[in-house]
Amino acid sequence: MYEERPDQTQHKIVNMKPTFLTATLLGAATLVSMPSLAGEALDKITQNNEIRIGVTGDYMPFSEKLSDGSYVGIEHELAAIIADELGVKLTLVPTSWPTLMEDFKAGKYDLGMSGISVNAARQEYADFSSSYYSYGKSPITLCEHVDQYNTLEKIDQPSTTVVINEGGTNAQFARAHLTKAKLHVEPTNKYVYDRILDGTVDLMITDSVEADYRARHHEELCRSMPDQQFTESTIAAMMPKDIELKARINTILAGLEENGQLDKIIDKNMGIKL
Repeated sequence: MYEERPDQTQHKIVNMKPTFLTATLLGAATLVSMPSLAGEALDKITQNNEIRIGVTGDYMPFSEKLSDGSYVGIEHELAAIIADELGVKLTLVPTSWPTLMEDFKAGKYDLGMSGISVNAARQEYADFSSSYYSYGKSPITLCEHVDQYNTLEKIDQPSTTVVINEGGTNAQFARAHLTKAKLHVEPTNKYVYDRILDGTVDLMITDSVEADYRARHHEELCRSMPDQQFTESTIAAMMPKDIELKARINTILAGLEENGQLDKIIDKNMGIKL
């Protein structure tokens, strides 16, 4: 499936490498467009003795659903710790990138945790915990083609086909900044790298953390701009605008960072080959 897009101004390139952020630094950065609720969401979780975590299951190293129905990923380990710290049952609620916000607004889950980036559109309806990962958009392609796609100008050509997963920020970036290249649309993120490997498409512009993960476990794949990224973004847990719930989640995350467990969880899941 291909589509055409109107011309848009290209995004600047920034030099940035992924870093793990101190969990207490970004709490004040959240935009507040709706009144915060004092304890309502946390009270509901406590009263129901359950925290429902919305997961996409298609974005390793953060969230991946296996063939046996179980999940692996950074977010699933964090979710289990959060539930344990709150003393409640953990329930995983399947969602998708196209329906992520609609499911959240419909109250289908309490926290969204699948490598969800913080952005203004989401902050209009949701709050976020302190960030626990930073990254940027970066292209990944076959290693033999890295010189062909090491600038945005080289990528954005009529002869280039870029794969996108519908509904997420990868699709938003591609539609905004690629005006000449063809876009091949996949309904989920599950098989986008297969499309690169089988030659259906030339590359994908995705989050650097996912690109690093895929390149680590597929020797044919390489980031074509390993030292540059098109954007700067952060990953956090998405939640209702409840200051008490946010404070509890941030306290848990801060503890995990201070004792080194957060880094261990991230490193472990970056090393899982699926």
